[in-house]
Amino acid sequence: MDAGARHVELTARCLGWLVLALAGLTQPAAAENTGLPVLGAASVKPFALAAVFVAITVFCWAFVVVRRLSREQTRMHRRIVELETQLNEAEAAIAAEPHVLFIWRGRESDPERIAGDMRGAADVPSGREDLVAFEDWMEPESVQALSNALTQMRQAGTPFNIGIKTQKGELLEADGRTAGGLATLRLRPLAGERRHTTELTHDTRKLAKQVERLSAILDRAPVPIWLRNDEDRISWANSAYLDCVECKSISDVLNLQVELADPKTLSFDAGEGDEQLVRQCRSHAVIKGAKRAVNIYRIELDDKGSAQFAIDMTLLEEAQNELKRHIRAHASTLDKLATAIAIFGPDKRLRFYNSAYSELWSLEPSWLDTHPHDGEILGKLREARQLPEQANFRDWKDQQLSAYTTLDPRESWWHLPDGRSLRVVAEQHPFGGVTYLYENITEKVLLESRYNELIDVQRETLDNLHEGVALFGTDGCLKLYNPSYGRFWNLDTDFLDSNPHIDQVISRCQELLEQSSIWDELKYCVTDLSESRQPLQGRIARPDGMVFDFASVPLPDGNTLLTYVDMTASANIERALRESNEALEAADRLKTNFLSNVSYELRTPLTNIIGFAEGMSLGIAGELQSKQHEYLRHIESSSGDLLKIIDAILDLTTIDAGAMELKLDRIDVEELLQETATAVGERIKRKDLTLNVELAEDADEFIGDPKRVRQILSNLLSNAIGFSDNGATVRMGARRDGGDVLLWVADTGKGMDAEFQKHAFQRFQSRPIAGGHRGPGLGLAIVKSFVELHSGKVSLISKIDQGTTVICRFPVAGPEARPLEQTGEPAAAAARSASTG
Repeated sequence: MDAGARHVELTARCLGWLVLALAGLTQPAAAENTGLPVLGAASVKPFALAAVFVAITVFCWAFVVVRRLSREQTRMHRRIVELETQLNEAEAAIAAEPHVLFIWRGRESDPERIAGDMRGAADVPSGREDLVAFEDWMEPESVQALSNALTQMRQAGTPFNIGIKTQKGELLEADGRTAGGLATLRLRPLAGERRHTTELTHDTRKLAKQVERLSAILDRAPVPIWLRNDEDRISWANSAYLDCVECKSISDVLNLQVELADPKTLSFDAGEGDEQLVRQCRSHAVIKGAKRAVNIYRIELDDKGSAQFAIDMTLLEEAQNELKRHIRAHASTLDKLATAIAIFGPDKRLRFYNSAYSELWSLEPSWLDTHPHDGEILGKLREARQLPEQANFRDWKDQQLSAYTTLDPRESWWHLPDGRSLRVVAEQHPFGGVTYLYENITEKVLLESRYNELIDVQRETLDNLHEGVALFGTDGCLKLYNPSYGRFWNLDTDFLDSNPHIDQVISRCQELLEQSSIWDELKYCVTDLSESRQPLQGRIARPDGMVFDFASVPLPDGNTLLTYVDMTASANIERALRESNEALEAADRLKTNFLSNVSYELRTPLTNIIGFAEGMSLGIAGELQSKQHEYLRHIESSSGDLLKIIDAILDLTTIDAGAMELKLDRIDVEELLQETATAVGERIKRKDLTLNVELAEDADEFIGDPKRVRQILSNLLSNAIGFSDNGATVRMGARRDGGDVLLWVADTGKGMDAEFQKHAFQRFQSRPIAGGHRGPGLGLAIVKSFVELHSGKVSLISKIDQGTTVICRFPVAGPEARPLEQTGEPAAAAARSASTG
């Protein structure tokens, strides 16, 4: 019902109520029915008139109002029809263009209404909830821009018109407006010039934000960044640059042109690229009071300026230097290894090799330094026949090169044509490529082969030993034995193969020997686990007449080795030898006493013979003929030789008896050599020999018995003269060697063979030469005995037809300065040194 009808109805009701009220006042019955008070007749008439007047007035007002409302209703009806027509036209116009309209009322977060669609025009969600979830179908940057614009519009009423993009790249126009308490957002696709303009606006907004973010990033970057204009002057710098050059503001940098590094010292490389060349150089700059290594990068800009930034490379430079030192150290270490090592890069070219590698394959280092290809090296080694023989070398080569594509290490054995065996390990290098290790296991293979042979030989040897051998483990059980062990103690093979305990073995052995003390000691040696175990040795004499020498040896691994040697025959022989030795010792004592007595007995008449001969040669018995003088000379010579032999025998007898005493004194070496040379001068002239005396400056004197030392040299010169040909040269000399004095005599006679040299210093060892010298063989024995009495050593070197050299070594401080057994340098070395001196 419209407003005019309601007003008319209300007016009619009021008028009816007044009429009824008036009737009730004038009619008692009616008053009773209405519940109104009944008035008297006198008061009814004025009240009725007043009521009529009011009723007429109200009726007139109601009529006027009704008429006015009727006209307004007619006008409003026409307006409604016009608005409906316009609304239909607007809806038709809006529906003709694809769009989506969002309407918010008040402060509600969700839109009150969503109208329209863009089907066929844009690929956007069709559902209400999907449309409101902008982040699910718009680009993040568009979602952020649209959210900010909606928030600003709903809070401050600021309209907007921006371009947004969907995640599929479609560009839409977003138009926001407010009207009264409503806020609207209209999304619609774009086309033509409007689309182009919106795209430019959208891209401009994105670029502006990117520039803003980039500027903030550059200014807050931890590395110094600065720009130069076309005059190569600084036009901008970030905060890090200000910190590095210690300036408070950018104006100070621009006004003073404070440089991080002197531009004159910068030498940029050529760079790469055509439009924006990026060049770099390494420089050193003082940053915050410390010298730092920096990489400065220069980027050429289109406006003929440049952008530069610096990266602190100090730690990297120090790490690189440290890495270089480590690489050099590792290379030096690898170069000293006996294992050949070669490292190839990802390009299969040689990057590193050690000396053992070039020596193993006999490859020139100069060629290896050219970084040859792995396949090229294999080909060269094949040409030199230094690789294992292969039926299909190409397949074998491909298999070797497959190490570059295999992660697992590969190990193989190469048996080369020249007999060498190599263990080759190929594994991936951490930086790419392959590392080869060539271990020469030729000796290892030979050793293993020999070891296996030795084990077999050892087993066979052990089984064929006459000695009984048994090995007991740490648990006291038998681990190893040989047949002799079982035979000695009547132990059968089945029992021994069962690895019996030492208690069981002893129990069986006690059947042949019941001496419990020996078995307790053996049992303790086997079962004792302490580290202080001691070897045990002894002899067992069984009641059956068998005699064994046994030994218990603790082994490092905790096992115990028992050995039994059948000494039955040896014990019998030893008993016989002992008796024989006692007889020999008695005979030797008798011989010594006999020689001593005979020597003394012979010396007295020999002295008389020499005395009478000398007297006759002096004419005591009258004048002698020449022939008689010749006979006397022979008598004197032979008597003198015999006297020397007797004296030598007496000296040796005295030495053997331990009664020889040295009369020590300081010996002048030069005087000693001269006196000795003078003493043999007559014999030298007789054989037309030359005696060279060679005395070193440092050989001045030493402590010794002058008589015995002179006797030593006389014996050596006598041998040298006797075994030298006429006209030959004999050398005698002395020199200092540390704390010793060396005296030597050398000749160029017939020399000695190696076999005779072994016995040259033994008594009565003489080698006669046809038509030459013949002695009793006591000269070198006397020399050796006298030298050893001086705590020295005598050595000999001789070669057939090249002569003989005898060297005597005497301690400078005398016999008491060094024990008799101390011998100094090796004999052969001393002899060679003396012979070349």
